[in-house]
Amino acid sequence: MVSTGSGRGAATRFEPSWGEVACVVTLDDGTWGLGLTAHAGPVVPVINDYLGPLIEQEVVESVADIGELWDLMSTVGAAHLGTGGVVSYAISAIDLALYDALGRQRGLPVYELLGGPAHDSIDCYATSSDIAKLADLGFARFKIPCPWSVSGPAGIAAAVDAVEDARSLLGDADLMVDGWAVMDTAHAAALCCALESYDLRFVEDVVHPDDIDGYATLRSATGIRLAAGERWFGLHPFAHHAALGTVDVLQPDALWVGGATATVRIAELARQHGLDLAIHCAVNDAFGQHLAFALPENVVGEMYVGGARKLADSYRSTPGMALPVEGRVVPTDAPGFGIEITLDGIENASR
Repeated sequence: MVSTGSGRGAATRFEPSWGEVACVVTLDDGTWGLGLTAHAGPVVPVINDYLGPLIEQEVVESVADIGELWDLMSTVGAAHLGTGGVVSYAISAIDLALYDALGRQRGLPVYELLGGPAHDSIDCYATSSDIAKLADLGFARFKIPCPWSVSGPAGIAAAVDAVEDARSLLGDADLMVDGWAVMDTAHAAALCCALESYDLRFVEDVVHPDDIDGYATLRSATGIRLAAGERWFGLHPFAHHAALGTVDVLQPDALWVGGATATVRIAELARQHGLDLAIHCAVNDAFGQHLAFALPENVVGEMYVGGARKLADSYRSTPGMALPVEGRVVPTDAPGFGIEITLDGIENASR
C-alpha cells in the first residue's frame, strides 16, 4: 500500500545525511575502474561485505561477463535483501566500475564497448526553475519543477502558473514538468488534465514510484505523455509498466537502477514496447553520457542544473566529462568513462 497521508510530500523530499559512494574494482592485470552511486551509509557494507566477496574471484573479459555478474548479484541480492533500493545502488556502483575497468583495459570508451555511437551527439534538455538562466547557457529544451509544497487546487493553480510563465518566456520550445513523485493519484490526474493544453513533451514522476494502480489511473485520466523511472530499481518495474502501457518514457538512472547493464536492458524493453528512453541525469556525469550516446532508444539527455552557476558545477558532475554546447554534447573518447581522477584522488575525496 502506498501512503496518501498529508506528510507524503515532505517525506519524499527528505534527504538522509549519507554521502556518495565511490566503488573501485581491480582486474587481474591491475587495471582499475570507478563506479559511483548514492547513500553510502547502508550501501558501502553491501558492496564490501556482501556483493564484493561474491564476485571477487570471477573473471571479466567482456561485456557479456559483466552481464553475467549482474545476473548473479541481482539473483543473490534479491534472495537475501530484496531487489530494490540499497541492493540496486550497490550493484550500480559495481557494474559501472566494471565497465570503466574493461574500457580502460582495452583502451576504448565505454560507448564503443556498447557498439559505438548511436547518435552524432546527445540532444540535451536542462532542468531548473530558472529557465532564463538555462536559455542563457545555450539550451533549447527545458524542464521545470512542479511546486511540490502546495497541495489541492492552489497547488494545481501554482503549477499552471509556472508553466504559463515558462511558455511566455520560451514560446513553443520543448518543455517538460517534473512532479517530484509527491502527489496522490487524484491530485496528479487533475494536474495532468490542467496541463494538457500546454504542449508539454512529458510530465514526469507525478505519483509515488510504487503506486502501480496510480499510474494506470493516470493513463486512463489524461492523454498527456507520462515519464517515470528514476526511482524504480532493477528491471521489474520497467518491464511491468512497459507491458501495461502506463508510461510513454522510461527514465532509469544508471547510478541507481543497476548500472550500465540494467540501463542497456531497459533500453531493449523500450524498443520492444515502442517507448522512448530518456536516461535520468544522462548529461550530468560521464556514465550517463556514454550510455545515452550508445543507445539508439535514448531520445534526449537531461542535465540537472538546479541552482548551479556553471555547468561544470552541476549535480554530480564527474572530472573531465564533456559539457553541453548550445544544447548538445559528445562524450570524450578517453578509455572507460573517461573520468579524470587518480586512485589517490579518490582516496582523498573520501576523507
